[in-house]
Amino acid sequence: MLIYRGWGFLALLIPVITMLTGIYFFGVKGNISYELFLYSILAAAPVTFLLGIWLNKKSIHDLYFIRLQYWGLIWGVVAIGLFAFKYLMP
Repeated sequence: MLIYRGWGFLALLIPVITMLTGIYFFGVKGNISYELFLYSILAAAPVTFLLGIWLNKKSIHDLYFIRLQYWGLIWGVVAIGLFAFKYLMP
């Protein structure tokens, strides 16, 4: 069950849209590579963060009780963590 208020569902929709855009322009035969997945999430992070700041000025927009701009930070941390895991592990 998806719990959101206002435009909170954008926290999931924006990364999906960036992944689909990445697949369309850079995918091989409709598939997404691990690097393309990480770059897509990393590109979605500032968009989600800035949109969350802008939307939350007037009312509350959240997903699973986490505000939209914090989802941008979460996506950024996840992408950087996965990049570090990929390139720092032997």
